[in-house]
Amino acid sequence: MDDGNLIARCAGGDTQALRALHACHARAAFAFAFRMLGNEADAEEAVSEGFYEVWRQADRFAGRSSVRTWILGIVRHKALDLLRARGARLEDPLDDEDAAFVTDPGETPYEWLVERQRLEIVTECMDALPVAQKESLHLALIEGMTLAEIAQVQGVPANTVATRIHHAKRKLKDCVAAALGLKNSALERDSST
Repeated sequence: MDDGNLIARCAGGDTQALRALHACHARAAFAFAFRMLGNEADAEEAVSEGFYEVWRQADRFAGRSSVRTWILGIVRHKALDLLRARGARLEDPLDDEDAAFVTDPGETPYEWLVERQRLEIVTECMDALPVAQKESLHLALIEGMTLAEIAQVQGVPANTVATRIHHAKRKLKDCVAAALGLKNSALERDSST
């Protein structure tokens, strides 16, 4: 079930839907709150209070952003409340003279566009993989699981997982190369440097 449906179910009083949302987004919310607050107890408090607000305000979710963005926005406000309670100064005043020397450390619009296009290509290529290979590759690369852990999740021998990952990587590399108009040798040369 997608996040939008879970929010709708939360608005209807479904506590299982809130648990599912928490399972999907609490880790990201905690990491975000911890970065803002600097300690685990306060981060846990911000996340806990944030998810309480998600439960209370689920009927107000308008879909103008992703559910994760909405949740992180709520957690951010809870973290800011905790910072204010500590007496933290939330904004430094910036005068015009100082502002003239501020540079944007972020990527340029062109760099953002190139990265976005690459991500779309990789996503399309991942989606084209057979389910078992896609699952194995995701668990290995994104979740950082070992072959043994993946084998346990999938209920197959570790050698089968290794084979799936090998074939998935090969297919992914070939698909990305084709989408970028590169020959495999050029892609191999780029990945070896």
